[in-house]
Amino acid sequence: MAEPGSGPSSSGPTSTDTRERPLPAHVTTPLLTLITARSMDEDYAHVAQKRAEAGEERPAVTRPHWTSVLAIAVLGVLAAIVAAQTDRQAEVDELSRAALTDQIDSRRSELRALQSQVGELTISNANAASNSTTVQGQLDDLQSRVRRAELNTGYAPVHGPGVRITVDSAPDADVDSEVRDEDLATLVDGLWEAGAEAIAVNDQRLNVLGGIRNTNRAIHVNGRPVNAPYVVSVIGDNKTLQARLVQTSEGAEWFALVNGLEFVYEAENVDDIRLPAAPERQLRDVIELNADPDGGPEGEGSSP
Repeated sequence: MAEPGSGPSSSGPTSTDTRERPLPAHVTTPLLTLITARSMDEDYAHVAQKRAEAGEERPAVTRPHWTSVLAIAVLGVLAAIVAAQTDRQAEVDELSRAALTDQIDSRRSELRALQSQVGELTISNANAASNSTTVQGQLDDLQSRVRRAELNTGYAPVHGPGVRITVDSAPDADVDSEVRDEDLATLVDGLWEAGAEAIAVNDQRLNVLGGIRNTNRAIHVNGRPVNAPYVVSVIGDNKTLQARLVQTSEGAEWFALVNGLEFVYEAENVDDIRLPAAPERQLRDVIELNADPDGGPEGEGSSP
């Protein structure tokens, strides 16, 4: 007699059922997922139980309203528009970036050109400054030469130490005993020979273009009448000028006239005498040697 639970009849069907039946979900579900799900189910169950005990109804599941659907659709359209505009703006930005790059390259080229011009202008300015310095030096030299020429020719006012001589006829002199132009000319020539540097008669400066002339009984200096007493102002070395005047031939002749015709003659040394410039005269017949248009000489022997 067979024992219960032994033999093929008791074990066969049990093992077959075990192989064919699938495993439960809590066996195949990962542990972390199973813990999370069960924890959430227990929380929902706990909340539902609390609401049931409080007499609250379970909130009904509501369907989305048509306005929400419309809002979602509008948002989708807006998102599509924004995406399209973004793509378009990206192209515009790329074009703008390329244009800016071209402008930057162009401006850099212009900047290099301007810097090159600045360098050239700087060199030109330095050369001009050097030339200006040279020209200014030449101009200063010419001005110095002009001043010396004006001093020598009498066309510049001057001052310096000298002698002031007063000449007049004798108080009771007749017409033949009066001071004449040739008498004053003799005195002036003697003063030039004695070392005078500038001479004026009654403030009329004497030079090569001026002169002392008689018109009837009146004496004219530089074409202008002068009256007695005649004041001859002389710039020169006042320590030797009067002594050297006596030693000249014209000076000896002058003093002979003074003694013979009893001219009034008074001389005094002056520390600072001021003489005006000689009046300018228009040249009519004098022509510069190189005044022809070609710049060649027009002197003797030149072809017409």
